[in-house]
Amino acid sequence: MPTRTFAAATLTAMTLTACTSSALDPPGGAPPALSAGAAVELARIEGLAIEQPAWEAGGSNWSVTLSWPEPEGFRVDHYRVVRDGVTIAGEVSGTSFRDDDVRPDTRHSYRVIGAGPAGESTRPAVENVRTGQPPLPEARLEGTFALRMTVWSATGTQSPVRGGASSHSFEPRCREGACSVRWSMRTARAEGLLRRDGAVYSARLSTPLFIRNCFGRVVDEAVAVRLRVRAAAAFGHEWRATRIEGRIDEESSYAGCGTAAIVWKVRGPLQV
Repeated sequence: MPTRTFAAATLTAMTLTACTSSALDPPGGAPPALSAGAAVELARIEGLAIEQPAWEAGGSNWSVTLSWPEPEGFRVDHYRVVRDGVTIAGEVSGTSFRDDDVRPDTRHSYRVIGAGPAGESTRPAVENVRTGQPPLPEARLEGTFALRMTVWSATGTQSPVRGGASSHSFEPRCREGACSVRWSMRTARAEGLLRRDGAVYSARLSTPLFIRNCFGRVVDEAVAVRLRVRAAAAFGHEWRATRIEGRIDEESSYAGCGTAAIVWKVRGPLQV
């Protein structure tokens, strides 16, 4: 019984071979026909361009625009746009797409795939981009910063002066964007208006700071503040300062006491 089964299988194979061969076949048999899937594999979107605007601090134009040519030899029903592995638009009818869900100074990888009416797809067009950012001087200075205060120089003080960390708060005097700010330090009772000049905020103030007079009292001093925004980031659709540095000079001169002065170097990040 096993012998007859083997013979039947062999005969069937020989019959099939005879039916699919001809005198016109090249040596080795006929080449395999291209399937629909194999033909689609050859379709490709040649090139993906990404354009960016001049990034503004207000966030109204934070976007990138993708554009691409139609693939040759392939009828497209729609396109699919993928950002960082996630489809962000699945039914794009034209050959461009504006992505409004982006932030400054961020890396993204985009893929655009053409889809045919029967569900077939092209090879993807791929491009990477790093988004731009608004100018640093346009960052809004707001919130509380943890500043490290280092003694640059000290004269006329009766005891050694040591540095440390302190919290500095900044309250903008406008509803949006970069502008002058109200500066304050709760621990030192210091406060005053700092005027903005680009990325620099400065003022000469009469306010208490760290020096006490020879009677042990905290009194108003001559305080010069000069701070510069060094880094910024997006908070929602607002461009805000995240790191500042600069110096604070204080000088105390009180009747019956000597003059004391301290120059502080300060730098630190926004507390979030």
